[in-house]
Amino acid sequence: MAKITYVEFNGTEHVVDVPNGRTVMEGARDNGVPGIDADCGGACACSTCHVYVAPEWVGKLTAKDAMEEDMLDFAYQPDPERSRLTCQIKVTDAIDGLVVNLPEKQI
Repeated sequence: MAKITYVEFNGTEHVVDVPNGRTVMEGARDNGVPGIDADCGGACACSTCHVYVAPEWVGKLTAKDAMEEDMLDFAYQPDPERSRLTCQIKVTDAIDGLVVNLPEKQI
């Protein structure tokens, strides 16, 4: 299990325990974190679970694959370094303490 901190655009923090094997998106959805719409349900077919990974975590996560890179082109104000789709980040003990910041809106 990993503790994930979701920070809304207004600064409100949600600290959630997410079981290993789930995704960061599922952790938000299952715990009512606002701002992660997850319209496609985690199929990497939209960009509505877009977040900005805290700078200290960028190099600790698995690399984005080509499909995630393509979908991020549709996200609201993507950042080339920090933007990720939470449906593509698997929860493991290695990401315990991860902090993600939500954009102003999802599109």
